[in-house]
Amino acid sequence: SSGINAEWPLRPGLKSKAFRLQNVSVDERFMTMLQFKTLPVDDIMLMMYPRLFSLHNLAETWTDKNSVPPRLALTAEKLTRQGAFILQTHEHFIIWVGRHVSEIFVNSVYNVQAYSDLPDIAVGLQHHDNAISDIIHDLISLLSKVRDVPTTVVSVREDSRNGFMFLEHLVEDRSDGQISYFEFLQKIQQQIG
Repeated sequence: SSGINAEWPLRPGLKSKAFRLQNVSVDERFMTMLQFKTLPVDDIMLMMYPRLFSLHNLAETWTDKNSVPPRLALTAEKLTRQGAFILQTHEHFIIWVGRHVSEIFVNSVYNVQAYSDLPDIAVGLQHHDNAISDIIHDLISLLSKVRDVPTTVVSVREDSRNGFMFLEHLVEDRSDGQISYFEFLQKIQQQIG
């Protein structure tokens, strides 16, 4: 259980579908408000501030397989076209695959020859008999065990029109005319100091 502490960022909650004024239907807004009322606190935290991890270099960054690897900030600045990243939300995992990710990665994880062979969106992630697939499935299993919920994995290509499924969770970036999380913290600091 992660619990809430004083450093936990509350601002990203304002970018939730429950509080957005643009690009959200009334039904989506209402459903999200109901989720805020009924979900456990850990799920609400993941709903407002998902976890982001890099996959293309997971073998180098994840040294202790009994603990969660280092998280990345939820900003597009952390994404690279040469990489692949996984986002853990309260509902599912979303893998974003950069258009210049290595063919070795694409072949090991998706069993296709090149990025261009990937579908725009894919639901599910088959396990293949290789080290890259093993470590990604180990991570998904660890993160799923911590929450004790079934997992759905969705993969999207960088150039897919479904990429918004991943990008909308990057709550530290500017969106819908709102200031970024960093700008929000600067504004708070100015008002306090």
